[in-house]
Amino acid sequence: MIPKIFGLILAAGYSSRMDDFKPLVHYDQKPFIEHIINKLIAVCDEILIVTGFNGYMLEDSVKVIYNGKQILKKIDFIHNENFARGMFSSVQCGLKALINEMKESDYVMLHLVDQPHISEMVYEKLAKEARSSARKVILPSYEKKAGHPIMLSKSVVEKIIDAPVSDNLRDILRKFHDEISYIEISDESIIQDVNTQKERERYLK
Repeated sequence: MIPKIFGLILAAGYSSRMDDFKPLVHYDQKPFIEHIINKLIAVCDEILIVTGFNGYMLEDSVKVIYNGKQILKKIDFIHNENFARGMFSSVQCGLKALINEMKESDYVMLHLVDQPHISEMVYEKLAKEARSSARKVILPSYEKKAGHPIMLSKSVVEKIIDAPVSDNLRDILRKFHDEISYIEISDESIIQDVNTQKERERYLK
């Protein structure tokens, strides 16, 4: 059975280090969120965006961007009321909304909103591995350093949902170290987070 891939974009934070609302910051004439959606939709069956700070603004903006386009039917939103508790709360919020739709062979492709510059090749390689691998976690790697986006199987999703909100994703994934597939990628952007204006100038040339 071909696994279904759900795209999950984390876009709930305050963007305080950017001094601007990160999902709608422009790169190459498009907002970050649009770059990410356009690349995810090529390999994902559905996309869920976790909102928090400025949630209504983001949702309205995405609907305007894709107004009248079929892609909008594959995009949904969930608001994390506890987004101030940190990124892990948004991870859990999004995964809880997806878990009942997932079959055992399905994956979630978890994506940070501050990486709009990852190449299409990365998504294609991760999706290909998901279709041929039984590994519980699939991680892209640049020079032996793991990056994003990451692929999570249903069993891992369940562990994340059951964890206390004080936990973090990295520690949970360590428990699956024998069941992780690392995909070597030549694209350094998988380990580059654009959180500040300086990083924007450095990485988004």
